Amino acid sequence: MQGAGRTEHGWYSQMKFCIRHGLAAVTAGTLLLLSSCQSPSKKVASGNEGAPPQRRLNVVLVTIDTLRPDRLGCYGYLKSETPNLDALAKSGVLFETAVTHTPLTTPSHASIFTGLYPTVHKVRDTGGFVLQTPYKTLTEILQQQGWDTAAFVGSAVLKKHFGFNRGFAVYDDDMPKPDPRSAAVENPERRAGKVVDRATAWLATQSGKPYFIWVHVYDPHYPYDPPSPFREKYRDRPYDGEVAYADQQLGRLFAAVARKSPENTLIAVLSDHGESLSEHGEYTHGIFLYDSTLRIAFIMAGPGVPKGLRVKQQARTVDLLPTVLDLMGDKAPHDVQGTSLVPAFSGKEVATGYSYAETLYPKINHGWAELRGMRTSRWKYIRAPKSELYDLAQDPGEANNVIGSHPEEAARLEARVRAVIAAGDGPEKVQTAMVDQRTMQQLKSLGYLSGTSGREYSLTGQGIDPKDRVSVLKSLFLSIAPTVTPSQRIQILRGALGQDPADPGVYYHLGDAYAKAGRYKEEMKLYQDGIRIGLQNAWLYSRLGRLYIQQGDRVEAIPAYEKAVQLNPSDSDSLNDLAMAYLDTHRIADSERTFKWILAANDQYAPAYNGMGLIAVQKHDISAARDYFERAAQLDPDLLEAQLNLGRIYKNMGDTGRARACWETFLAKASPAEYGGLIPKIRAELSTMP
Repeated sequence: MQGAGRTEHGWYSQMKFCIRHGLAAVTAGTLLLLSSCQSPSKKVASGNEGAPPQRRLNVVLVTIDTLRPDRLGCYGYLKSETPNLDALAKSGVLFETAVTHTPLTTPSHASIFTGLYPTVHKVRDTGGFVLQTPYKTLTEILQQQGWDTAAFVGSAVLKKHFGFNRGFAVYDDDMPKPDPRSAAVENPERRAGKVVDRATAWLATQSGKPYFIWVHVYDPHYPYDPPSPFREKYRDRPYDGEVAYADQQLGRLFAAVARKSPENTLIAVLSDHGESLSEHGEYTHGIFLYDSTLRIAFIMAGPGVPKGLRVKQQARTVDLLPTVLDLMGDKAPHDVQGTSLVPAFSGKEVATGYSYAETLYPKINHGWAELRGMRTSRWKYIRAPKSELYDLAQDPGEANNVIGSHPEEAARLEARVRAVIAAGDGPEKVQTAMVDQRTMQQLKSLGYLSGTSGREYSLTGQGIDPKDRVSVLKSLFLSIAPTVTPSQRIQILRGALGQDPADPGVYYHLGDAYAKAGRYKEEMKLYQDGIRIGLQNAWLYSRLGRLYIQQGDRVEAIPAYEKAVQLNPSDSDSLNDLAMAYLDTHRIADSERTFKWILAANDQYAPAYNGMGLIAVQKHDISAARDYFERAAQLDPDLLEAQLNLGRIYKNMGDTGRARACWETFLAKASPAEYGGLIPKIRAELSTMP
C-alpha cells in the first residue's frame, strides 16, 4: 500500500521542483476503604514536599512489551533460555502474582509511571490518547530532585508525542529507517539490541549524579520474528525465541549497569502486559481481561531488596512508583493509587488485594462493548454484556464462569468497579486527545484548530460482547499470517466483514489488503461504504484522500484529508498530504498555513520543511527555499524530494558541485518502482554538468 499514490508531478513544471505526497498510512458507586482504590484529587505535592530522597540511588527501569511471566525460567518455564532475568530474580525479589490494569502498551506504561489507574491518568488505549495528567510521573519526581534522566524505547507507540517524555532530559524514540528503495514508511519498532546499544552508550557518559534510565524492549510483540540464532532454535516457538533474544540483550544492559555502579543501583523489570497466544479465542492482546494478558513479570533487585525472595501477594503496575520511592527513603505523592510493596519483603500484608482492570480497545477499535473488571488473589470479575466470575484458586485458566453460583461475590466486586469509575450521573465518557494540551493551545493561538476535536465514546458497557466475536478475531489473525496469499487474505477478511459489517478494524485490514493487491477501486468502495454506515476514523479518510490523489483528483482529496486531520490533528503525514493538495490546486495560503501547523506541533518533521521550500519557490524567494530544503535534507537525508529540490536550487544558483552531490545521493537511494520516470532525467542532466 505504501507509496501507491505517490507521484512525480511538478518536476518539469513550476521551475522543475519535485512535489510528492508522502502518503504514510497512519492509526459512582460504593466508597472503597482501601487506599489502592481511591480516586485522587488534583493536589500533587509529594510526601516530603520536594525534599530529596534519603538514598540517592540510580534507578534502572526495564519494561518488556507483551511478556508472559510463564515464559521465563524464574517463573517455572523450562522450554526457553532466560538466564539474565533468572539471575536478576535470584539476586532480588520476584512477585509471583503481578498484574497490569490494562492489556495495552501505552495505558499500562502510564500506570507504571504515575501510580494511577487509567480512569485517572486518562490514557485509555494505544493511540489516540496523550499522557497529560496534572499528576507527576516518577521521572518528573526524580528529575526535579537532581537525577539525570534518559529513556530508550523500542516502539513508535511510545513516541514522545504521546507524553511519556515528561521529565526525561533524553528521550530516544528514533525508529530505524526502512530501505530507501522500498515505499515503506518509518518502521514501528526496533530490535532490543539497538535499544540496548543506545542505552549503554548513554550510561557510559554518566558520572557523579544519580541517574534514572528507562529501557523499553518491544521484541516479544507480534509478529514473532526473532533474529538468528533464535529464529532457528525456536522455529516452532517463535514467541519464546523473541523472549530469549530480549533476555540476551538485557544481559548486556545489566552488565553495563554492573560495571558502572554496582553498589547503588536499583533495577526494576516489568512487562506491560501478557499475550493470549490463542487462549480464550484471542491470539494477541487488548480484547479480553483474562490472566493470559493481565499477568505480568515483575522483578526488583538492588539496595533494600532482599535476595532470592518470592512474594506471593498480588502486586500491580501502580505499585512500582511508591515502591521505588520507598526504597529511596521518600514518600509517594499522596494521590497515588498504588502502594509500596516494601513491607511485603518482610512478610507484612500490603493493600494490593484489589486490582482494577479495563480494556477500551474493543469499543474504540471494533465498535464492541468495553470490558472492566476487578481481580483479587482468588476472584476475577469481568463486567461485560455477559459478565463473568472466575475462582482463580480452583480455576487458574479461567475456563469455568461461576457467576451464576456466586452472585454475591460478583455484586461485591462490581461495587468496587463502580467505585473506581466514579463517573457520577450517567455513563463515563472519554474523548480521544491526539495532541498534548501545550501543543493544542499553541495551534489554537495560531488559528489552526477551529473545528478540530477528538472522538467521544460513552462507556455504557452495552453492545456486542467481544466473546461473541472470537470468529472475527480469528479471521483478523489468520489474515496476517505470513503464509497467506493476498487473495486468501482478501477472502478471509471479506468473510469477517460479513460477520461484523460495522467493525472498523475489519475495514482497516481489508482496505490494506486491497491496496497491497492493487485493487484500488474495491478499496475506495469499501471506504465509501464505511462512511455511509457512519464510520468516523481518521485513517479511513486519510486513505480515501490518498486514493483520490492517486486518481489525480485533488479537489476530492482535499475534503477527505481535511476530515482526517479534524479527527486526528497530530497526523503529520495526512497534514502534509493536505498541504500538498492545497499547493497543487494553487491554494498557496492554505498550504503554507498547514505546513506551519505541522511544524508548530513537530519542528523535526522534514517533509514540512520541504513543503515550505516549495512555498518559497512559489513566492520567488530562492534564498528561503534553499534554507528550507537544506533543513529538510539535514533532518532526513533519505527524504529524496528534498535532495532533488535542493539539487535544483544549487544548479540554478550555479553551484554545480553541490547540485551533483544532491542528485547522486538521490540516484543512490531512489527506487525504480517509485521514481522510474525521474531517474533517467536526472542522469541525463548530470551528464551535461561539468
